[in-house]
Amino acid sequence: MNARQFTEAMSELDDRYVTEALSYECPHTSKASSKKLVILIAAIVAVLALCGFTAHELGLFDRWFQKPSADPTQTVQSAIEGQADKVYTICVRIDEIKVDEDETARVVKMYAGSELAGSRGWTDDYLSEHFVVVLAKYYVEYDHTKTFLDDGCMEQYFYLTQDARSGKWTIVDNTSPSTRVSP
Repeated sequence: MNARQFTEAMSELDDRYVTEALSYECPHTSKASSKKLVILIAAIVAVLALCGFTAHELGLFDRWFQKPSADPTQTVQSAIEGQADKVYTICVRIDEIKVDEDETARVVKMYAGSELAGSRGWTDDYLSEHFVVVLAKYYVEYDHTKTFLDDGCMEQYFYLTQDARSGKWTIVDNTSPSTRVSP
């Protein structure tokens, strides 16, 4: 359709349709449509909650449940032992847990003055006194009908910070030695 044909077609429209279209007002939302909106929002929230629960149960979102302790190795031990309470874990055996002084020094040096440390409120002094890396070696076996997580002999670095007031250590991150944090 070219411009001339369009103009001719538009001129054949009855003016009352144009006037009616120009004065058209959108009807106000009724109570019924408000109810539908609330039901839709509730359904979306329910679906998201179920998806989150399912992801957690399958190990897709596998946070370390821990009991902060005055001893960083005890905090890590509680986190690893906490794996045994998960529905997809068959067994857990801890072989070794120790503070890794060399890795702690390396990571503290790397974080000192960094943007990440600043965003977490970690000053250089705080890092030197309240940050530690713990190396854990353990064995874990999972039910692969319930999770995709790899099992077997594991080595993990756990990065912990200490609450200056309570003196308790908390895991802030973890990684395996082959994928450790690098400068």
